[in-house]
Order: sequence, then structure tokens, then C-alpha cells
Amino acid sequence: MSTNQEPDEYEKDFTPKTESRKISKTMVIAAAIVILLAGLGIAVYFIHEGSFYYQTDNAKVDTVIYQLTANASGQLIRMNVSKGDDVKAGQTLAKVESGPFIHSPVDGTVTDVKMQKGDYAIATDVILVVAKTSDMYITANVEETSILKIHKGQSVSVSLDAYGRSFAGYVDKVDTVTSTKLTGSASSFTTSGTYTKVTQLIPIKIKLLDDVDLADIIGTNATVKIRIK
Repeated sequence: MSTNQEPDEYEKDFTPKTESRKISKTMVIAAAIVILLAGLGIAVYFIHEGSFYYQTDNAKVDTVIYQLTANASGQLIRMNVSKGDDVKAGQTLAKVESGPFIHSPVDGTVTDVKMQKGDYAIATDVILVVAKTSDMYITANVEETSILKIHKGQSVSVSLDAYGRSFAGYVDKVDTVTSTKLTGSASSFTTSGTYTKVTQLIPIKIKLLDDVDLADIIGTNATVKIRIK
């Protein structure tokens, strides 16, 4: 009697296909070299960026803002401008009865009108706000540990969030006082016997070389990249 049996038609070979697969030593070495070179490239890039550039996103579109007060108590009898109007230095903007005329201190734009003709104002009330849009710039705050690397005239790439792109500029001014001293805000120094060291920030002024309208985006965010070498 024959003992040979035909293989069952549903029998399957479950031997893993990878069992016969071999990874060559050359492929492993090549992959390691690629990873090493990529890592070196990234390291070189960051070393170059840190050595030749200073970058911060602590920056904004800026200008001088004037809040013009009534300077007298009484009814607002004249209001010659509206929000968005361009004004010239010395132009008459408003008047409160028994008070002096309110003039624009600069060439600029009326960015806000707080009161309307007929309203009653006291001397300290802000009547309107004028921005010096004839002199727009970027203010960036630089850490004290890096401020000595920043000098007037250095080239800057300014990325404006509002426009979603970068523009060419240069460092126009480096302040000699920290932002906490300029604003009068509290610092880490106290007289209570406790002290927490906080890195101080020093404002710098950056002007754009590219022709771009900044008057409608005052206060918006920017990122600056300054060439320091």
C-alpha cells in the first residue's frame, strides 16, 4: 500500500519571507554615512546662523503715538477730522469751549476719535489719537547678552506677519537704556532683600528699505534677522 499523500490544497507555507532576506553590510554603512552627513549639515547650519545672525520674534511695527487731550473742561465745539484722516503738523483738529485749539503735533494719521462734537469733556480727557505715520519703523527688543553685537547700519531681514513675507531693512538706532527703564515698569530689582535675575531687553529701531505701507498695521508682529558679521 502506498503511503504517499497529496498535499492538502489548503495547506500553506507560513515560513516568513524575510527569512531569506539579507541586508548587506554596504547598505548599512551607506545609510549610516547619509545620517551622519545630514546631522553634520544641520549642525553647521545652526553654527553659521548663530555666528553670523541674531534673530528674534520680539518685534513689532511701531511709530510714535500722540494722545491729544482736551486741555480744558467744556463742550467739544469743533471736530474737524475723522478716523483715518491724514493730517499735517500744526493742523487744527478740534476745540473745546474756553480751551485752546487742539493741533496735530506731527504729519500723521488720525487713528482714533474718542469724542464727538457736542460731547462734554474734562481737561484730561483724550479727544483723539494721532500716529506719526510719516516715520514708521520696526521696534525689536534685544537681550542684554546680545546687545553689544548690534550696531547701527547692520542689514536686517524683517518678516512681517501681516504680509506673510520678508523685507529688507537696516538698524537705525540702538537705545542705551533697557525697556523696563524706558517704560518705568517693574524690574527684578527690589529693596525687600530678595532678588530674581531677569534678562533685560534693550529696544532697537529698524527702518525698512523696501517700499511697504506700514500705516495700517501698527502694532502687528514681526520677526527680525540681523546680520552681525
